[in-house]
Amino acid sequence: MLWPVSARAVTEPTRESVVDASFMQIDEPRFLGSRLQEGTVLTDEGGRDFSIGDLRGKPLILLLSYYGCDGTCPVMNAELARVLPRVERFRLGEDYRVLTVSFDRKDSPASAAEFLARTGAVPPDMRHGWRHAVLKQPDVQSEFAGSVGFRFFWSDAAAAFLHPNVLVFLTPQGRVARYIYGTRMDARNIELAILDADWERISNSTAVFDMLTGACFSYNYAEGRYQWNYPLLAGVGSLVSGILMMILGSWFYRKRMGRANA
Repeated sequence: MLWPVSARAVTEPTRESVVDASFMQIDEPRFLGSRLQEGTVLTDEGGRDFSIGDLRGKPLILLLSYYGCDGTCPVMNAELARVLPRVERFRLGEDYRVLTVSFDRKDSPASAAEFLARTGAVPPDMRHGWRHAVLKQPDVQSEFAGSVGFRFFWSDAAAAFLHPNVLVFLTPQGRVARYIYGTRMDARNIELAILDADWERISNSTAVFDMLTGACFSYNYAEGRYQWNYPLLAGVGSLVSGILMMILGSWFYRKRMGRANA
């Protein structure tokens, strides 16, 4: 049977219930542009405290996981680690950061460190720009995850959390810019999502190549990926064709007039 669920995360185990799949869908129009609270304090795998505000100034990829997971959470972390070296336009740590945060209130900095050691998901040479953390304040996991539209559900039957597999891209000011779904990731999609997140800076610069890239690709919300902006390309193609026809017409006209006056 299906049990109704609220807008907040459901963490109490239920033995004979099946969560409605729509519960885990993120309401993107509602949460795009929302801001993480900069005063939220976290503790990373090394026991160091920091706040969301400390991460401002660069785009941030937020990955919500839990460290006791032996399913998709290690896969998501490992897949992201595999793909990021192929993102050529931006450099981890210098141009953007990655933050994995647990939504399981039972997790601790020690379990975050154990997760990294057990899974080997993130190579040590990537950890200068990638932190695995837990929330410092107890029992705010639902509130933190919910601020970006992420909802999770504990299934007692599966003995696991059910949750979306999603990357959340945040602007340098901490606002949600883009979501990318799935355990199979594409370096080009991630690069374009970082570009979207970083657009506030690039739009005021002379990075013409990035502006053109952002214009030529559009985000497909239904499929959670980037694709060519075909209407724009068709329009540009028509404009270029029209200009070429005018140039050729002018050239032929001048050629004819030159022969007539010879």
